[in-house]
Amino acid sequence: MTSTSHNDDKAALSAKDIVLVAFDGAEAIDIAGPASVFSKAEQLHPGTYRIHIASPTGGTVLTNSGLSISGTARLHDLPKSIDTLVVVGGDEAPLREALRQQVIGAWLTEAAPGARRITSVCSGAFALATVGLLDGREATTHWSALDLLQQVRPQVRVQRDRIYVRDGPIWTSAGVTTSIELALALVEDDLGHAVAMDIARTLALPMLRGGGQSQLSQTLEAQESASHRLSDLIAWIGTHLQEDLSVGALAQRVQMSPRNFARAFVAQTGCTPARFVEQSRVSAAAELLKRTQWTQERIADRSGFRSVDALQRAFQRQFGRTPRAYRESETPRYERGA
Repeated sequence: MTSTSHNDDKAALSAKDIVLVAFDGAEAIDIAGPASVFSKAEQLHPGTYRIHIASPTGGTVLTNSGLSISGTARLHDLPKSIDTLVVVGGDEAPLREALRQQVIGAWLTEAAPGARRITSVCSGAFALATVGLLDGREATTHWSALDLLQQVRPQVRVQRDRIYVRDGPIWTSAGVTTSIELALALVEDDLGHAVAMDIARTLALPMLRGGGQSQLSQTLEAQESASHRLSDLIAWIGTHLQEDLSVGALAQRVQMSPRNFARAFVAQTGCTPARFVEQSRVSAAAELLKRTQWTQERIADRSGFRSVDALQRAFQRQFGRTPRAYRESETPRYERGA
């Protein structure tokens, strides 16, 4: 019993303090998403993380959806040894007001030097930018605020087509649900890919996207004008890339003739079925090239290409370069550390 208690005490002492900085008007998912990921990691590996939700004055925070989060810690009452600091996003006016009152900015200036990692979700990037934490660094935010971020802080190297960006100890992510993917990337950085995958499965995510994925999803864009029948098919394609995705097979799945199916697909998505399937497979292969050291043979098989030659030809059409050249040019930037 004494030994167990001693081990528990050691785990508590070694746990990493994760601080989510919220404010009135914050986006609820920006808070709940990362909190869920870190709590799942703690369940899988007890003693790994301690989660703190904090706000400028402590107490209750009213999110922009009307949900209240009670019992938040006051920023200046937080532990001095913060491992990971996450500034969430939300409605711009309340965030600007919080920054104007200099509570968040002053605390960030004081806390940032002692934190191992400093991160933001969505418009939380503006808080980091305001105090100069993003100067000279690559960073991103929600696609609708990219121009504003560049205007507000020209020193930031704004990345326009990424769901999250890592530049040394600074991580920034795009809007809302990408907070989950950012948190999974942070957990993967700490505990490895297998743990991140376990959490992704627990949260029923359809896939684990890397930072290099586009904020504006190809699948979502294709679904925008599609009928319910084709919209369901488009979503199905993305998770069944190794199956027969020929026009005939897809037409049979939605109970249409191949000719009528092909016409309807082009009319509703602006893209032929074959082109959409190839783009989906190339996107999956590109992510595997960046996130793994798998051979091209294995990547071609996992992403649904019949051969390495087919993978290489598709990459040349979409990116104008080979898979090897893509991996060499993308991986160092994607994985750049401190």
